[in-house]
Parts: sequence; structure tokens; C-alpha cells
Amino acid sequence: MTVEGLPTAELRQSLDELPDTMAVGTDAPNPNELYVVLGHERALDPDSTLVVGDRGTGKSFWSAALNSPVSRALIHAQLPKLHLDRLETSWGFSVSTRNQDHPSRRVLQRLQAKFAAEDIWRAVLLRQLARRYAEALASEPWEDAVGLVAADPGVGGIPDSPDCRWEDVVGFVAADPEQEERLLNRISSRLAASGKRHLVVFDALDRTGSDWKTIRDLVRGLLQVCLDLKGQPGIRAKVFLRPDMWEDRAIWQFPDSSKLHHGRVPLEWRRTDLYGLLWHWLCNHGDGAQTYREWLHARHRLSFQATHADGARVYPIPARLRQDEDLQQEVLHDIATRYMGTNRRRGRTYTWLPNHLADAKGQVSPRSFLIAVRDAQRESRARGHKEVLHWEGIKRGVQSASSVRVQELREDYPWIRTVLDPLHGQTVPCAAEAIEQRWQQAGTVEAIERDRAATLAPGPAGSDETDDERFYLPPHALASASAEAPERALLQELQRIGVIRRSDDERVDIPDLFRVAAAIGRRGGVRPIR
Repeated sequence: MTVEGLPTAELRQSLDELPDTMAVGTDAPNPNELYVVLGHERALDPDSTLVVGDRGTGKSFWSAALNSPVSRALIHAQLPKLHLDRLETSWGFSVSTRNQDHPSRRVLQRLQAKFAAEDIWRAVLLRQLARRYAEALASEPWEDAVGLVAADPGVGGIPDSPDCRWEDVVGFVAADPEQEERLLNRISSRLAASGKRHLVVFDALDRTGSDWKTIRDLVRGLLQVCLDLKGQPGIRAKVFLRPDMWEDRAIWQFPDSSKLHHGRVPLEWRRTDLYGLLWHWLCNHGDGAQTYREWLHARHRLSFQATHADGARVYPIPARLRQDEDLQQEVLHDIATRYMGTNRRRGRTYTWLPNHLADAKGQVSPRSFLIAVRDAQRESRARGHKEVLHWEGIKRGVQSASSVRVQELREDYPWIRTVLDPLHGQTVPCAAEAIEQRWQQAGTVEAIERDRAATLAPGPAGSDETDDERFYLPPHALASASAEAPERALLQELQRIGVIRRSDDERVDIPDLFRVAAAIGRRGGVRPIR
């Protein structure tokens, strides 16, 4: 069924251009791609220190957005209570190896051999803040206020010449923490007095080291610094963490850690948020965006008001289209089949799609959702369906999203392939013993240990290790598992990261998001990829 006047060709073109990811590295997001999720207000609040989210939920996207003046202006226009117009930002850590504000992973490893993690992160803060506010600091009577000789190079004695090494800056901080604290206090007070604040953003902390001990030590030291910054009026830190790092008890072994741990903000996407993101894209991307906005106004009485920032113009979708599920279903039915089959017994498309993209914790990443919609459109068009999104195409889109999500899992958890491969052909739900037996027969635990040992071996002579390389970090649970039950520990690890869930009768189930690409079957479910 087609709807009269619907700009079908333009919508297909716009959906076809959906990218695999909405942000790359530390690059500022395209203003047209910036969908401000109202439920993420706390995650963007400078006073919220800890934000926890899985891969694809927006950690790197929001990190880059907060570090972009244009993006902050667009967010401020929709969330003025956050006062992002009074905020300056910088990177405390990122995936970039060229960012002069922070040391790379390799430099961090060398610094750890000499200095405490807390001193390293304090040096990162002090160096970039002193650089940014050097002019204001230069007018301060340092000899009286701080007791320092304001000698060149550096502000207030901080080493900062062109050939200055991170080791010199960290050494300055470690040698006299009292001087460092006074400098930081002075910067913070000057910022607060001018009505401004500075936010330092930390992302990709799983890349700070090549083993869990190194990463734990660095993250623990960073969180201690973040706790101390709570008392600074002009300086804030925001840390984006993976769930497995937030749940790692060893990271939180320092006094008053509960003040940060319990205050974490989960980065979650509701069903309305996912569909809102889709319509934001359609209403802002491509030559057909204006035509589609005009069509929505004519058919659903939806009005759009442009937001401007530094030459960028964005059309936020109306509040009703963000929050009203009944309206969202109506708008979806304009472009998609109403049901996932020939009748309602197959399920409503509006609920079926996000349900089959959810992990074991019920969470759907926007990346998986957009990939599924994009490939659903491509399949629907290839099959000659009149609808932009036909139910047969949507099932193919879920298969595509599953393949991408499993690949992402392999990047974050390199051992996941070793764990999932022996389960090919298994049907779920099933007893836990059935999975454990497959792992025992395949020697899965031993294979994980061999892979870990191989990554610790020296590389070939002349090899050039890059900072962007991901290291083989074994499952947390195996480190503390008893020799009698390593397979049971693996099941616990998969449950913790949302790959499996337990039913009421304690059987193991695997969501379609992971099951389909791993060639694991379920009666009546989306067909697995063979």
C-alpha cells in the first residue's frame, strides 16, 4: 500500500545514505546528524561525571559533540537548562594519537612506570587548563598568591616549552602537589568568577592500556581525580565508561568511590528515541528533507522550526513526534508495512523491529537500529515492494544489524568469537549444561588462554605498534573463576555484557541481535545467517 503524495524516491535515497556510524573518532558531528535525545539530558549535564553505555549507544558521539562549539550551541538551543553556552571543553583522553591535550596509550604506559595514575591525570588537567587560560593567569600575582616564580617556560612554573615532555609535566605535579592544587584552585576560581566552567571529557578509556591491570590502575586514578573535582566551582570532568568497566569492582577500590559509582548516568535509548532519531535524519538529510517536512505538515499537521548555530541550520522534530507512540506508529505506517507478515499475528512492525534488535538487557543501540532500517529499505527496493520498508526487507535488515553488532563485540571483546563459534547450530532456549558441554568439547577456555598468551608475546623485530590497536583483554570472570567451573564463569560474563539472558526456568536464551549472526537457531525466530 502506498500513501498519496509520499516522496518515496527521496526517502529511499535518504535511508540509503544512512552511515554505519554517526561519528568517527573525535571529529565533530555533522550538525544535521545531531539528534538531541531528551532522555540524555543528564548524560550531557556538566555536573554528571560518569556516563555508562555499551558500544553504539553514543558515548563517542556525545564526547565529540561536547567538544564542538557548534554542537554545544545546537544542544543548548534545545536544552537551555544545561547552560552549555557558558561552557568551554577539552579532551582528557580520546582515541586520537595526535591530540596534544593528553598523552597517548604508549606514553601513558611509560609514565605509569614512574608515576602514580592520579598524578598523571592531574598533570593532564593542569597542562591544558593552564594553556587555555594563560592570559588570565599571567595577570595573577603568582609570587604572592601561589608562592611560585612565574618563569619561562610555562605558566606559574608549569613546564610547557615546545619540546616539553609529558614526563616533565607529571614530574612537576608529583614533586609538589601543593603547588599543583593551588594552581588548579586559582584557575577554577577565575572561571567561576567569570560565570564560566571548563569541562574535560574522557572517552575510550579501554584503550589506555594493553592489559586489565594497567587499565584498572589508570581508570581508578582518574576517578579519584574526578571525585576531587567535585569541590571545584569552575572545573568539571565527564567520563564515558563501558558497562564492564563500571561493574569492575577493582576499579572502585578507593575511599568515597560510591559517590561516583552510584551517581552514574546510563546511556539508554527508548523506543521513541530510536524512531525520533530516524525521523530527525529523514527531516534533515538530503535534497528530499524539505519535501518530507512539508508532506508531514500536510498529512499530520507537524510544524518544524529551524535552529541556527554558527551558520548551521537544523530542524529539530516536533515534540509530538518525539514522544507520542501513537503518532510515531502512524508516521511509520506511511512508509512501512503495518505488520511483520500478512496479518497482525506476526506482530506490529513498530514494536517488532526494536524488540528484535535488543540485547539481553533490553537495550537497543541506535547504530543497530539505523543499520537495520537502511538495509531493510535496500532489500525492500530490490524485491520490488511498493513500501519503503516491507516486512521481508525488515527481517533482512535485522540480519545485517546482527552481523555488524557481533563484529563490534569482537572488537570490544576479542574472545567473543572463540565463545560463540562452538555454539553454531545450537537451538535456544536451552539448558546451561548444553552450552557448557559444547565449550568443554571445543576446549574454549584453553583457547582463550592461548590467545591471551599469544598477544603478550613480543612482536616480530621491527614491528611498529600503533596507539589505535585494540588489545586482547580476556573475560573479567575468568580471572577469578575456580578451576572447576570456568565455563560457568563464561556464562556469567556473557550475561553481564548482555549477550545471554536466563529465563524463569534458568534456561539460557540468546537475543536475535547476537543469535542470528552466530548461526544459533530458535523456532519461529529470524532465520540465522549460515
